[in-house]
Amino acid sequence: MIILLRVWLLRLAFYAFYAFPVRDKIVIASSSSDNLRGNLRYVYDELERRGLTPRVKLLLRRPRSGLLGKLTSLGTGILAEYHLATASVFIVDDYYFPLYVARPKKATTVIQAWHASGAFKKVGYSVAGKEFGASEQLLKRVRIHSNYDYCLIGSKRALPHYMEAFGQPEDKFVSIGFPRTDLFFAEERMTDTVRSLRERYGLPGDKRVVLYAPTFRGTSTRSAEYRDYLDVTDFLRICGDSHVLLLRLHPAVAGGLEIGPTLPGLAVDVSDHDDVNELLLLSDILVTDYSSVIFEYSLLERPMVFFAPDLAEYEAERGFYFDYKQGVPGPVFARTEDVSDYIARGEYDLEAVRELRRESFDVADGRASERFVSQLVLPHLR
Repeated sequence: MIILLRVWLLRLAFYAFYAFPVRDKIVIASSSSDNLRGNLRYVYDELERRGLTPRVKLLLRRPRSGLLGKLTSLGTGILAEYHLATASVFIVDDYYFPLYVARPKKATTVIQAWHASGAFKKVGYSVAGKEFGASEQLLKRVRIHSNYDYCLIGSKRALPHYMEAFGQPEDKFVSIGFPRTDLFFAEERMTDTVRSLRERYGLPGDKRVVLYAPTFRGTSTRSAEYRDYLDVTDFLRICGDSHVLLLRLHPAVAGGLEIGPTLPGLAVDVSDHDDVNELLLLSDILVTDYSSVIFEYSLLERPMVFFAPDLAEYEAERGFYFDYKQGVPGPVFARTEDVSDYIARGEYDLEAVRELRRESFDVADGRASERFVSQLVLPHLR
């Protein structure tokens, strides 16, 4: 009943604004963050470089739980319907519910600048009916991931998976590079970023940096949680002489980590840094579970280790677009001790990482933001 009410309220709002004229306006919207990040950040920066930001309207609001959160979400949704009815270009980077309840005007171009560079965890229609996916009740009333004119993908290899996930035909997908990967081709910016982050977090220069970046657990971003499977003390007991550990929670997880008083300087919570790609630059080794940062990290051609003690549970809840143990570019472990021993040995085979890079990016050259604005945004401004 609540879902149906929300659908109709947003739908009515859109048609209430339908008579308003489409303006020379670019809307950048996200319901997964309160701040500009990822592809949206780089697209905005390129628009700013071209003097187009006066035409930009930002709609950035992460969902909150509770009654107040639901009311706020409804208000944000109604505002989104106004901008959807009056924008020339509407850009999103994730699931964005207000976009799906009504068909935009023909004069409005909708771009899905998806936040994952490759097909890893299942999303959209691929998880319909699962605990993580949209309910049958919702799908009867709303065609999710609809109304896109363009959808970014990293490679043709990912195309069948995203066609399934979004329920969109092949001609909707474009492979022009992901704007946020431009960072990995800007040498001066990379050097400055690493230097700044080392100073900010007080990292020793004589130790290798391990970044632990797990994804969230839970059936939605509203209920996202972190489960501390990794035993930080045990990891540092084995690797602490030669490594420093950075811990970065998924942005959907509220609150920080508690690091024991004996660990400062050896383990650092870097969850307060919004740009995970900048943290990737800082790291020598990535430890993750099911995070799509593996695709960007492959551009650096550095070793990855996979810590997945709850693999069976996660696969049942969400699932993957490939066989996890065979498809990830590094060894898979279920115990902290095994992760630690592997990293302490320091014997890495990077061929699987290079293969992931080759398969995941048809285009990666540092000019994706330029192409995005030139090819997808500017031609559709009035």
